[in-house]
Amino acid sequence: MLTTSTNTFRNVLGTIGTVICAGVCLVAATAPAQAAEAPRATTVSYVDLNLANDQGRDTLDARIKAAARSVCANGGGDLRARTGQARCIREAISQARMTAFSHGFQGR
Repeated sequence: MLTTSTNTFRNVLGTIGTVICAGVCLVAATAPAQAAEAPRATTVSYVDLNLANDQGRDTLDARIKAAARSVCANGGGDLRARTGQARCIREAISQARMTAFSHGFQGR
């Protein structure tokens, strides 16, 4: 039988992936039509982490940031593209953290 904390952590993982995908969709919707590509998503794994300690939570937070940077990368060099990418990253991280915090994750 799974414990409540195990179920919670699994829910957090699924939700984080969904939130990051939503951030990518936001950027894809604001990109020029000729540069549009299918939204990308990634899964942030935490199965190897102990979220009961600071090191595990810090590692998960770093993985969330890296995933947001990866899925929000748009390869654009102009100011509009870089601004959209930065906004996507901020929003994806913020939404992932809010979701994770609502499930008991206390990241940095």
